[in-house]
Amino acid sequence: MLIIIKSSTQKKHKKNCTWLLEQCQKRQISYTVFYTTGHFTNDCQKITVLAQSQKRVVVLGGDGSLHLAVNALMGLSCSLALLPQGTGNDFARGFGCSNSAWRNAIFSEHQVKIDIGQINSRYFINIAGVGFDAHVVQALQTKPALSALSYSLAGFKCLFVYQPSRLAGSFAGQQCEYGNLITVFANHHYFGGGGMIAPKAQLNSGYLECYRVPTRGLLGNLYSFVRLLLRKHHGMKELNYQRLEIAYINTPDLPIEADGELVGVTPAVVTIHPLALRFCMPQC
Repeated sequence: MLIIIKSSTQKKHKKNCTWLLEQCQKRQISYTVFYTTGHFTNDCQKITVLAQSQKRVVVLGGDGSLHLAVNALMGLSCSLALLPQGTGNDFARGFGCSNSAWRNAIFSEHQVKIDIGQINSRYFINIAGVGFDAHVVQALQTKPALSALSYSLAGFKCLFVYQPSRLAGSFAGQQCEYGNLITVFANHHYFGGGGMIAPKAQLNSGYLECYRVPTRGLLGNLYSFVRLLLRKHHGMKELNYQRLEIAYINTPDLPIEADGELVGVTPAVVTIHPLALRFCMPQC
């Protein structure tokens, strides 16, 4: 077993780390521990090398650590387990499971093949986006959120200074151009520290859920943001929702976020890889 850990001073994090190592020793499971450094390319390459000889990889961290692991493991045969330890934990939030359920999944044989998205050269397990969500992620680079509530508050503040851009692209073969508030591609339900953007998403559907919300001025954008927080956005007539396998964003130089990480700028190609990764599914 390869254990990927993002270091933290939180008591819960230390408690889970201690528990996992003790369980490995108790079950006589050999393990290797890798501590992330924050240098994505180097960490990704090292994890790929280490994981080639492992049966299972366990991530103790949040969405960013999970994103790192997914990019390192694509194409390998090992399974992936998660013990959520992040600030937002948006991917884990979509299951509604307890900490004990995630613990049990680490040693379970209940593995399910799930879809993995890709935007340009980066894979993502949860959600990728271009627009306001990427702007918020960019803003949080200098002052990271301390809680899920911090994400929502940061988003609310960013709305007052956000300058939307025109976005031109092709979505499932349909050409369009619009003033973009948010364009996301969802493999699972939540993003932004608890916003349920994609309630219909399924991890093994073979499709990404695409949500496009046009900008409508400050008051209109505030209205859209509140509807999203209240999970009422599916009733917005301005919303463009579709399921797709591929999309192209042609407008250059727009920031891209994937799983809550800044991963580059447009233009971009977005695709889905059906049943591409074996995931240790928690039993809630």
